[in-house]
Amino acid sequence: MATRRDTPYIWATWLTKLLSGEGQCEWSAWFRAHHKDYDRLPTDLDVAAWTLDHGQLVRTRREQLLAEGYEVFVEDDNAFKRVGKTGIVVSGKPDLVAFRDGRGVIEDCKTGRPRTSDSAQVLVYLLLFPIGNPRCAGLKMSGRVVYRNGTLDVPPESLDAAFRERFVALVQRVGAEKPLAKNPAWAECRFCDIGPTDCLYRVDQPPESAEASTDLF
Repeated sequence: MATRRDTPYIWATWLTKLLSGEGQCEWSAWFRAHHKDYDRLPTDLDVAAWTLDHGQLVRTRREQLLAEGYEVFVEDDNAFKRVGKTGIVVSGKPDLVAFRDGRGVIEDCKTGRPRTSDSAQVLVYLLLFPIGNPRCAGLKMSGRVVYRNGTLDVPPESLDAAFRERFVALVQRVGAEKPLAKNPAWAECRFCDIGPTDCLYRVDQPPESAEASTDLF
């Protein structure tokens, strides 16, 4: 049964699809930010297979960075918790953070197809990870998404005023006491683990086909 958190707590990945426009249901992020121990639905994701694939990609990339002369920190070494002046907490854990020659790079490894939200996730890490982190003091930080077949650079210039404003506004909405609007749709609900006990409007079936014949063309 869901219980209320003492203070709003947001995991960074709950925000990235909303920031990139790939997700529309802000309520799901709001619910997780304000509740814990809710009844979770089983997922179709093969967690064991994903863990193996993701772990292998992280290890491979770590070895590449070490071979290039970087000092590399992995996963749990990179966990952060940032407490805002509003009391809202945002946490995250980049897969890899590497340093060399007065520069730092934050990398996140993805085993699926590329998405816009992948870059948004790295931008959130670039914004929050260096705050209060002595490893990053005085360093120029950049980001990168690592895929099986290559990498995508996320330059620090992408962390502009517009992104910062969108991020702050979203955190404040998600962390506010007032529930946000639900936007139930099969494309999002199918990947959401919040069950019908807490979300009466979730969509559990795909929409009927919109295919039809026409003489128009």
